[in-house]
Amino acid sequence: MYCKLLLLAGFVLCTGGASATPIGTIQGSGAAARPGTYTIEAVVTGVYAGLSPAGFYVQDDAATADGDPATSDALFVVAPSPTVSIGDRVRITGVVREDAAAPSFNQAVLTEPAITVVSSGNAVPAFITITNAAFSAAAAERYEGMRVQFLDPMTVTDNFSLKQRGELVLSAQGLTYQPTQLIDPNDEPATGTTSTGTRNLAAVKAYQTANDNKSLVLDDGSSAPNPTPTPYLDPSTGTVRVGSTLSGLRGIMGYGYGKWRVQPLPGTGAPVVKTERPKAPPAFGPLDLKLASFNVLNYFNGDGEGGGFPTARGAKTPEDFARQRRKIILALSQMNADVVGLTEIENDGNGSASAIQDLVNGLNEAMGAGTYIFVNDGDANRQPNNTDLIHCAIIYKPQVVAPLGPPLVATVPGVFERPPLAQVFVTKRKERPDTLGFVINHFKSKGSGSGANADQNDGQGGSNDRRRAQARALVQFINQTVIPAGAARVVSAGDYNANYEEDPMDIMRAAGLVPATPPTSASYVFRGLTGSLDHAVITNNLVGFLDVQKWHINSAEPNVLEYSNAGAATDITTPFRSSDHDPVLIGVNFAGIHNAGTGRRSNRLFVYPNPAAGSRAFTLADVPASAGALTLDFSLPQGGRLVSLHGSPALLQGELNRYTTHLAPGIYVLRLKGKGFAQTQRVMKE
Repeated sequence: MYCKLLLLAGFVLCTGGASATPIGTIQGSGAAARPGTYTIEAVVTGVYAGLSPAGFYVQDDAATADGDPATSDALFVVAPSPTVSIGDRVRITGVVREDAAAPSFNQAVLTEPAITVVSSGNAVPAFITITNAAFSAAAAERYEGMRVQFLDPMTVTDNFSLKQRGELVLSAQGLTYQPTQLIDPNDEPATGTTSTGTRNLAAVKAYQTANDNKSLVLDDGSSAPNPTPTPYLDPSTGTVRVGSTLSGLRGIMGYGYGKWRVQPLPGTGAPVVKTERPKAPPAFGPLDLKLASFNVLNYFNGDGEGGGFPTARGAKTPEDFARQRRKIILALSQMNADVVGLTEIENDGNGSASAIQDLVNGLNEAMGAGTYIFVNDGDANRQPNNTDLIHCAIIYKPQVVAPLGPPLVATVPGVFERPPLAQVFVTKRKERPDTLGFVINHFKSKGSGSGANADQNDGQGGSNDRRRAQARALVQFINQTVIPAGAARVVSAGDYNANYEEDPMDIMRAAGLVPATPPTSASYVFRGLTGSLDHAVITNNLVGFLDVQKWHINSAEPNVLEYSNAGAATDITTPFRSSDHDPVLIGVNFAGIHNAGTGRRSNRLFVYPNPAAGSRAFTLADVPASAGALTLDFSLPQGGRLVSLHGSPALLQGELNRYTTHLAPGIYVLRLKGKGFAQTQRVMKE
């Protein structure tokens, strides 16, 4: 018999040497630990007095572990005010449970503990190394409570709860995309244009399951709300972005609130997040015009005379509006586009006190008098055919373009809450002018709907039927109103509230329009899933004459940085988190697009969709020599051959790079034919 310090309800007692049960035997290889009263002897690996419930983790060392990799060798000990330390060897008798009720919450816990500190200063068990590609949350039970380390960098996929709970969501295998950004609910392959049905729904659900299985939470070791300071922020930028990375992540694999979560270790073992921000707007080569679309986050200016706060949807105080205004103007001035389509700006007409006039005034103060004017849609109080508190608007530089004809507002009744607004422009930079139609859109959001507009659980959210009707009406508006007004070439940009492979986008594809960005071009993050609600959709005669890039200043940033959350702490010196959507920038060269000299790769063609191993550049290196000379056709998914070449694989590789450099980003179909050889491959151009 030995006598050690026994921590039980504040008394010092002696205890006998009853045999200890290996924790692996208690945990087993099933979904839950075996309930019952046990005595264990293990090493304290982490103490978390701030968790709810509070307690500490213990793990068998190599000498006492069961040696079975399918079973966890660790438990969480529930102790309201733990006094043990990391490295203590403890002998504990208590009741083990793993169920949905408190204090377990589906984590294996030892309750009612009688704790004896046997010795202190012991080496803690070695980390279990997890290969990122092999990690699956569905099979993480074997690591429960154990010290783990991930072999490769982890990627931040959600920062929504960082301020409130001190949590980040991480992925072991890169960003987690909205399934319908890459998977079409109706079509396989996704380049089809069917806009009804759910025959590919299983693939959508499988993609989301894969997202869930590669994800876990990085906790801050505490259940306290609004931790101060906010953890994991980059000290130089004060942020942590979706897409930030953590190398060598180490911690304890806990479970709570329905998710696996890594609890951090103190000292040098603490997680360090690497965060980088884009230093400037995307660069283009030589342009005739730069266009943009920007969601300005419910830009409401009160009554326009300093009063009228709180506003219906935007700023609650004049001080908040000043912060919002400063950041929006900073973002727009840095974009420096010739024509900008705006969404979520107050629908209060075009008078001197209107929101659109206020924004133009601010831009001209920042950039010079007369830099911008707005397209006057003809109503001093409210946009025609608009049933919402916000509307679509267009501002432009009168020194660069001039309107050709009046503004065009979609007049079809009962389809749009916020009708598309269009303007045909004539360029002024060259002696011979060019014309271009520009349309700004804001389709119905996903957050509501009933009947046919209820969420159909197909990955497309609520009001999808409404957005389908809006897509059909937009096609009609472009074909029957905008083009006849003098615009053979049309750019239709804005917030479509539809991801890349969703029905509204397919309706536009089926009509011959082209979404001019690849599916990995993101503009919005929702519940940890990256997607793109914002698009530039073009008439196919513009393919090769424009480039579309998104300036990632908003969607990746934590919402705590928004003016409405940060208040007086809002950083008004940067454009970051000026909105929740990323702006879309569109470079147009009517003679053909040339790449900017920014080190972007000359070969920007990649196999689509990404192979399981990750992004892979398209190459002809695997074509068998027996195929001889090849014929290569490069086409739009809808048809429309763009390039046709003939020659050896080596010759075609070089020629393909050269002949597709000018094409817009997006999905294309490549067909190869040779002697006894034929291949059709979808490729994505960055």
